[in-house]
Amino acid sequence: MRVVVVGTGLAGLSAAESLASGGADVVLLEATERMGGRVRTVALGGQVVETGAEWVDSTHWRMHELMDRFGVEREGEGMIWSTIRRWLFWDGVRYAGERIADVDPRAVDELDRYDDHVDAMGDAMADPSRPSSHPDAARLDSLSLADAMRELDLGAVASLFARRNSQGEFAAEPRDVSLLFVAQQRAQERVELERLGVEFRAHRVVGGLSRIVDGLRRDVARKADIRVGSPMVSLDQSSGSVRVGVADGSTLETDHVVLALPLGPLRAIEFTSAMPNDLRAAVHGLGWGQITKTAVRFSRREWLRGYGTTDSVSQRLYEPTIDQTGEPGVLMAYCGGDGGLELAAQPEEERIAAITADMRRVHGITAEAIDAVSQAWPDAPFARGAYSVYRPGEVLRYWDVLRAPWGRVHLAGEHVATCTGYMEGAVESGYTVAARILAD
Repeated sequence: MRVVVVGTGLAGLSAAESLASGGADVVLLEATERMGGRVRTVALGGQVVETGAEWVDSTHWRMHELMDRFGVEREGEGMIWSTIRRWLFWDGVRYAGERIADVDPRAVDELDRYDDHVDAMGDAMADPSRPSSHPDAARLDSLSLADAMRELDLGAVASLFARRNSQGEFAAEPRDVSLLFVAQQRAQERVELERLGVEFRAHRVVGGLSRIVDGLRRDVARKADIRVGSPMVSLDQSSGSVRVGVADGSTLETDHVVLALPLGPLRAIEFTSAMPNDLRAAVHGLGWGQITKTAVRFSRREWLRGYGTTDSVSQRLYEPTIDQTGEPGVLMAYCGGDGGLELAAQPEEERIAAITADMRRVHGITAEAIDAVSQAWPDAPFARGAYSVYRPGEVLRYWDVLRAPWGRVHLAGEHVATCTGYMEGAVESGYTVAARILAD
């Protein structure tokens, strides 16, 4: 069996390895010279930061299997996401811990009610792989997180926290996140926590996530033909085979194709075989979150520990090097939704200057800025965004369509996984598609 896999992110690498291990003859195409997709570890001095995907949750058992296989260890004690309320920068003043109540004494209680309200929607979903099975699926899919915020009448401070949560978790504004999608995400996490019998923690990894990409790349290279700098430009499907056109003018004839790339670049590919209308609508219509991450390395660590929420351009500030040694440290601004898109429109040096100035203002930093990097995923030509987000109405319309094969063509990536939006979902989708093809 011949299979062409397009894209060398975690979805493509996982699919290619599984297919080759199952006896398929695999060609893996990568448009750029770099493998890893939206996993991108960058060294700043003697420290490393993730300018793309960053966290491996305790429920991400496929990622943990890969970490064990390649000797990649968890870093530090891990994060419990309630710590995002550790401090707040509001109207030019920083408030830490209990002092947040000085801004609005109702904010914490309002956020607790909001979280309980959202979590309860997930509790009603028995099978997160089938969100349409939710007893209130149609209504929830017609509503957004913004509707939930309005229903609970959140005050200004709680609304800022809720908006930053949406921009961080879903890379999108609350208005652009379907409540049914949120319920599916909560249900998926709940089911895995119960099945695995673990408590929730999110970890970075020692040395960076690119170590997992490198391990997979080495193993795949022993079994498959990897071609970097080889973007796919066309696809023609018949009843018996698929013809894949490559930018160098060559054509590959194959039995199956796995399109393991984000939907942004997929939308630019010429499909000479007409894609079914419902699939075309899903590929071109599904929401895509926007994130810009800017990391600045300072000569001294002059900031509060933990995640902070700001009403400024930085949105969220935290230290990704908190468990790395040395007097210098890195502060990261994580900007999603409209703010991430606005930053992406600026040149990298302007983004860095704006974020560095904001970091100094928020934390009163006087230390020298030694180095910096800013990754704007909306501006990345072979990503065109961060990860998928199902907007109101899109779960019921697109979920099943994207996960079904189109003849001999199969989509892979976090956008077609149950664990949507995560590296775990990318690996999940690669394994799922490979198993389907090998069973053909």
